Amino acid sequence: MNKSNFLLTTRKLWQQFHTWLVSSSDLQVWQESDCWRAYDPMTGRSACFGSEEEMRVWIDKCYYR
Repeated sequence: MNKSNFLLTTRKLWQQFHTWLVSSSDLQVWQESDCWRAYDPMTGRSACFGSEEEMRVWIDKCYYR
């Protein structure tokens, strides 16, 4: 497999993974280099937090009232 085909295959796999991830109805949480992010595909709400604790408080307030 040459480099061009490898890149196209990798891009296609990434796009399929991204589509699957975005189409999921579960709350999605991930850590980036500078913050914690959360996204709720059911409501379209998203947020960025400076710490994991801040993110957990937000989740508790939004989903476990």
